[in-house]
Amino acid sequence: MRHITKGNADYFLDERNKSKPSSAEEATTAWSRFDYKQNTVRVCLIEQFSLCCYSEVSLNERFPILGEQGMVVSSYYGYHLEHVEPKSSAPQKTFEHSNLMVSAISSEGLKSLDKKDVFGGHAKLKMFSNTSFINPLMLNSQDYFHYEISGKVVPKASINNRREKAKARLTIYMLNLNSPVLVQWRRIWITEMSNLIDEHDLEAIGQMADLELSPIGNALRPFHTAQKQLFGKIGEQVCKRYDL
Repeated sequence: MRHITKGNADYFLDERNKSKPSSAEEATTAWSRFDYKQNTVRVCLIEQFSLCCYSEVSLNERFPILGEQGMVVSSYYGYHLEHVEPKSSAPQKTFEHSNLMVSAISSEGLKSLDKKDVFGGHAKLKMFSNTSFINPLMLNSQDYFHYEISGKVVPKASINNRREKAKARLTIYMLNLNSPVLVQWRRIWITEMSNLIDEHDLEAIGQMADLELSPIGNALRPFHTAQKQLFGKIGEQVCKRYDL
């Protein structure tokens, strides 16, 4: 999970936010009637470099995940606008740009997935905690998670505070970040890159890090934080260079 820097809202969202819903029912109705969601999506995708705000899967189909013999193993399930704080508990934030991000899986895409495979905003639903849920709006959100070669995400071992580690576990659970399909995609992506790193010298690794971690047409490759972790200090230097 990488930190997302929020900028300004688009004109239509900004105008609609001048009249804030005051109840969950009012928020649900107002949101369903808002016809300019795609404008907000475009702004959010730029802010997110076309990655899912929670899982970091690609939302633009530009970087398919390839398995053995170059076969595509990833599937595209679309995306949806996600309220970090749900409309039900924070109706006044329904049209606040700072509370909106794009998460993987559209309503249509949801129909193609088994329940156990659903991740991101559609797994979280109305769950939220101001004190325990880690989200991409937090500057240090990536510091809570470690990505294993198995494809699983776990709390970072360096977190000594039991309460902070519990936050990481809760967030992984709420977002179902270890859904079987997500673990499979991560495992393939991370394993391939790990093998390439093992086979090359420092100069080549630096070149690979620059290629894998730098923006390409305002888009980042999937699992950016996991790859940054793999490249260690070299990855940190690349991300610092591009202000990521």
